[in-house]
Amino acid sequence: MYIIGISCFYHDSSICLFKDGELVFACEEERFTGKKHDSSFPHNGLRYILDTYNISLDEIEKFCFYETPTLKLGRIVKNYIRHPISSFSFTKQSLINWYKNTRTLRKEVGDNVYYQPHHHSHLYYSYYTSTFKDAVVVSVDGVGETDTATVAIVKDGKFTFKPLMKYPQSLGLFYSAMTSFLGFKPNNGEYKLMGLAGFGDPHLYYDKVSSLSMKHFVWDKSNEIMFNENLSKALGIPNRLPEEKILQVHKDIAAATQLVYEHNLFSLLDQVAKETDIRNLCLGGGCAYNGVANGKIKNITPFTELWIPPAPSDAGSSVGAVLGYLRHRNGFAHRVKETPFLGPEYSDEDIINQLPEVKLKKVSDSKLYEIVSQELQKGKVVGWLRGKSEFGARALGHRSILANPFIDGTRDKVNSIIKKREGFRPFAPMVRYDVQSEYFHEEDYVPYMNQVVNVKEEHQHLLKEVSNVDGTARIQSVTRTENPTIHKLLTKFSETSGNPPILLNTSFNVRGQTMVLTPRMAYDTFISTDIGVLVLNNFIIIK
Repeated sequence: MYIIGISCFYHDSSICLFKDGELVFACEEERFTGKKHDSSFPHNGLRYILDTYNISLDEIEKFCFYETPTLKLGRIVKNYIRHPISSFSFTKQSLINWYKNTRTLRKEVGDNVYYQPHHHSHLYYSYYTSTFKDAVVVSVDGVGETDTATVAIVKDGKFTFKPLMKYPQSLGLFYSAMTSFLGFKPNNGEYKLMGLAGFGDPHLYYDKVSSLSMKHFVWDKSNEIMFNENLSKALGIPNRLPEEKILQVHKDIAAATQLVYEHNLFSLLDQVAKETDIRNLCLGGGCAYNGVANGKIKNITPFTELWIPPAPSDAGSSVGAVLGYLRHRNGFAHRVKETPFLGPEYSDEDIINQLPEVKLKKVSDSKLYEIVSQELQKGKVVGWLRGKSEFGARALGHRSILANPFIDGTRDKVNSIIKKREGFRPFAPMVRYDVQSEYFHEEDYVPYMNQVVNVKEEHQHLLKEVSNVDGTARIQSVTRTENPTIHKLLTKFSETSGNPPILLNTSFNVRGQTMVLTPRMAYDTFISTDIGVLVLNNFIIIK
């Protein structure tokens, strides 16, 4: 029995497959197309599922869609009623897009579709990937159909839903609009704003940023821009253009934006906490990628336990849509297995067929870890492709670029020469979980790189290549059971180098490109950059 979940038409299009109630595959469409945040119907993902699992469309019990088009239509109409003149063109284009998207979905999968409210998809995905029995589940993003933030209180298997914020009020759209003001692409560059914030003084512009209102923003009136000239007047500077130099004032505004976001998020969480004695929190929606805020939740709010899944944005909602359908059909849904490794996998034969011109050398597991550890100790940067690709925005050791963080200049080398991106962008440390608390002020398991925590003061100089300017780091906890290959590599690297079992980890791609999926993509990136070592399963290539 097969069920397919689909999320598409806004950003981070994805598709997933459940077999007999269990999640067996999930992948973003961008991994196949190479188009970052691809929003199109996941044709490639669907084709991969049908071919790989040898099934036909007739064998699909139900297609599950991550939101409800009729509710979205209602929001479009209500928004037009509020602004009949200023939003006319915006409404016209929104209606055209709505019609095209609903027609495309019907054309591709027919009428056998279960429609799930947008935020419910986020909430189900976040809860069912956790281990909590009772939990407060909060979804915060740009916009669903009408809500922009929603909570579900889960107690004894019952979900009680409540909206927390209604469109056009939106923490997610506020953060995206400020991202755009600072010269980065919205729905893409928010992590750049978050990284830039660490270099600024949040208090210099806090009062101005916290006083902003809908008179400064036009996301409910325009498809082209998110803010108007009032924003520049309020902040006292013009918006930065993408090619312009980043100044200290931009860093200060980024810092203020981050702090305003945090204060509003924590206020929402405090509000929810007053309504229940449950202290387990699951967080979902695109805003759950804000690792800086996430890392402060347990210290600032009443919640004592925190869970964030590997793909909390709209990509994960393809999974949440199916979970909602299973609850609708059965009255319950099974927990989702705790792994982000749900995408395509390539055999040795696939690698050989994709790279016929390359002389490949295959080694044993033990030899592979030995060679790679030695090359890392020499300062080589490693491109690493093994196993099923990650689901979610973070590379977690199956499609990663790895480097030795104990060599001075490693961050600048990877940023400028290999990733070819802005120098202020930090990198994340992957750390063996059994020693994590020796180096970081965090004892909880953080497997998906979604929390920024403090580096212990005595180790900040040692770990400066994988730390933010403020002495924090976005960690990835690695255990033998959940990520055995990387655990072995960290152990061998530590034995070889005498350093802690910590490596710099970043996604296997260069600026403007998506994370590599196939061996061919990995090899082409390897050849076009200064990556010194390429690992494809147990094949190894050294420049």
